[in-house]
Amino acid sequence: MRIIRALPAIILLPLVAACATKTELSAADKRRAEALYQQNCAACHNNGETGAPGLKALRSRTPDAILAALETGLMREQGKALKPEERELLARYLGNSAQAVAGKMCTGTLASAPQKIWNRWGNGLENARYQPAAAGGITPANVGSLELKWAFAFPDAARARSQPAVTKDAIYTGSADGRVYALNPESGCIWWTFDADAEVRNAPTIGDDGNLYFTDFDAHVYAVNARSGKLVWKQSVKDHPAGTITGSVTLYDNKLFVPMSSTEVVSAMRGDYGCCTFRGGITALDARTGRSLWRMHTTEPATPQGKNKEGAMNLGPSGAPVWSTPTIDTKRKLLYFGTGENYSTPANDKSDSIIALEIGTGKIRWVQQMLKGDAWNASCGMHGNNVNCPKEDGPDLDFGAPPILVKAANGRDIILAGQKSGMIYALDPDQGGKLLWQQRAGMGGFNGGVHWGMASDGRTLYAGIADTPGNKGAVGPARQGMHAFDVVSGRPLWSKIEPFVCKEDKHECRTAMSAAVTLTDGIVFAGALNGIMRAYSAKDGRILWTVDTRRDWPTVNGVKGYGGAIDSAGPVVADGRLIVNSGYDKFGQIPGNVLLVFGPKSGSSR
Repeated sequence: MRIIRALPAIILLPLVAACATKTELSAADKRRAEALYQQNCAACHNNGETGAPGLKALRSRTPDAILAALETGLMREQGKALKPEERELLARYLGNSAQAVAGKMCTGTLASAPQKIWNRWGNGLENARYQPAAAGGITPANVGSLELKWAFAFPDAARARSQPAVTKDAIYTGSADGRVYALNPESGCIWWTFDADAEVRNAPTIGDDGNLYFTDFDAHVYAVNARSGKLVWKQSVKDHPAGTITGSVTLYDNKLFVPMSSTEVVSAMRGDYGCCTFRGGITALDARTGRSLWRMHTTEPATPQGKNKEGAMNLGPSGAPVWSTPTIDTKRKLLYFGTGENYSTPANDKSDSIIALEIGTGKIRWVQQMLKGDAWNASCGMHGNNVNCPKEDGPDLDFGAPPILVKAANGRDIILAGQKSGMIYALDPDQGGKLLWQQRAGMGGFNGGVHWGMASDGRTLYAGIADTPGNKGAVGPARQGMHAFDVVSGRPLWSKIEPFVCKEDKHECRTAMSAAVTLTDGIVFAGALNGIMRAYSAKDGRILWTVDTRRDWPTVNGVKGYGGAIDSAGPVVADGRLIVNSGYDKFGQIPGNVLLVFGPKSGSSR
């Protein structure tokens, strides 16, 4: 029997609680469940190359969450091979049924007109991830005194990856169980919560109309009232069974631009699966109603390419997902975005590319492909059973970070793009994306280079590099850490390579910087896979402040809080606060479930 959460979408109670109950499994059921796990799950969840959460991370989730993943979530294709009672048995065997208390409600009401301080993924249409000191309130003079003000733990979570949007009165963020929170920045009490249909894992956006826009894992787009949390409209943009949304939406001119990605790259691990048919792209919606305006795809419709060794039909081209947030060029009325690899043979001419679209129509203005012939899916990591691995077999060098549009010191507009290859590119928006310069920042590879986001003030580009050992497609030595480049010329200004903290290749040792980085005047903030958050001097790379988030944290909402890997979401600097997500259970990394809010000690100067 599936356990359904019965709480209403908007919760206005003094105390919010969710309890999952579980009867103890018999010895026979445990043996049966262990056999099911070994037969159906272990090949991926005990294999770091697949990106699947490890056993420790699975056991931090509730049975409900695991069952939802097997039936409607990321693992639904794998779940189809199991009977309903087998899925439930696995969920009960793996899950943790501990009680979770969501938190204390605030008194009063939110302001009717939100005063935005940090908004969107990149804090602007250009995705520069730059916050002026006047709005950020953290400077080189007070950064050394940062201390924890409060922590909030997300119930039933092994990751915290929804980057917050911040106003004077609220911090808006999503969570792994689909709940969106509006929190008081001073105390962490809850203004309201809203329950989406699936995990909310990206950054909400606040509109001038007073609405909060966000998406869920099942490719729904939502508009809710930012003051009350009441639903305004909801729209599905899914056009493929495995379709999802990874990047955050971009709001401009009463239009929402939604990046389309999918989990079909994981579905391909099944040998009897006909891989692949998903097509990446951008969907435009009317922000006032949710009505679809146009849709653009990055591949042609897939056609049969022959059967695999298990008799399933391979199809292609496919993939070229859009993992990140679209960037808006208001001057040229263009939208820029990066793409990932193709999922199947043949690779096409829009994978691993920076693409420009006309905002009004979705028509392609230009394509700058940085790597040809890249086709890969998770079957390629299934050693001995990789029947759906395309003949190209990678190297899987996506653009996972959004392009940055800046006005450089010479007055020229430049697009800056970072790739998993470890390469950084500067493109000319007035000449069809013509390459102005390129620079190697890291060795790159399957799990290296630039992942989620760089930052720039127009003079200097700051790139966190996620180089890790054993990377297919890597070039040269690992350069995990922070690197600064001159925007006009691409000349390296400084590098701060963070060595492994121990000899063994464990996630606790990895100093790779996969999460997006954030810039405020004089400071670059960057988190690492080992859970350490650092503040670097923007001038020379000196470390000004550091905190290890990989620990237990006392929380304002009574849920056990623990930090882990920092990945995906970057830190947010707003109104004298540094807001950090800690915990990321993919790729066998360190799970965690906390939102941490730091601020300067009382009396510190700005």
